[in-house]
Amino acid sequence: MRSFGLIKNNKLLSGLSQEQLKEFSASFKEVSLKKKEMAFSPGRYSRDIFLVTEGRIKVFLTYPDGKEFILTLLEPGDIFSGHTRAFGQALEDSVMLLVPLHAFQKMLAKYPELTSGLVRVLGDALKHSLDVIEQLVFMESRDRLAKLLYQWACSRGVPRDGGVLVNTGLTRDELASLIGATRQMLATLIKDFEGRQVIKVYKRSIFVPDLEELKRMIFEN
Repeated sequence: MRSFGLIKNNKLLSGLSQEQLKEFSASFKEVSLKKKEMAFSPGRYSRDIFLVTEGRIKVFLTYPDGKEFILTLLEPGDIFSGHTRAFGQALEDSVMLLVPLHAFQKMLAKYPELTSGLVRVLGDALKHSLDVIEQLVFMESRDRLAKLLYQWACSRGVPRDGGVLVNTGLTRDELASLIGATRQMLATLIKDFEGRQVIKVYKRSIFVPDLEELKRMIFEN
């Protein structure tokens, strides 16, 4: 299980030493995913916790008319539970570890200090859910796009001459879904942003030459 050592950086289990984690290694199952492969779906792994150790996985809901709404993107260190009605799909080659709920309950019983990590993870999940609701209710699509790109540029953008390059790894449809907009609306917003020379969009990456201007756009309305 080559990725077992990577869970030391996990938000939930970071309080345990490598030796403590090894006590439960037999309960972990490693799942390798190719790009675009489904990681989970409702009913599958319904009693497991997922620990992402490599790659990126999008979590989304689908509707009978074929539309989908992306709830979040899971990256190394993130966790998710399989008991929801959400789907997960690898955006790139990814690896996740599955931990059965009964095994995690044993870990909690033996190492109560995990409780603080659990509270932190649940708090982050609640904050993210409230952020999504707030943005959908109170922010226009333009502001949601500006905020998302600003957060990405700050958190995982790569400095380049004259700006920051963000590898989104997303198609236009996926990016539109992530901000709750249609593809046509996203195209209009991108044209506006590029006209202001705030961003330059490539196939699956976005160059941000003026981070401060992007930040101002979030709050100018």
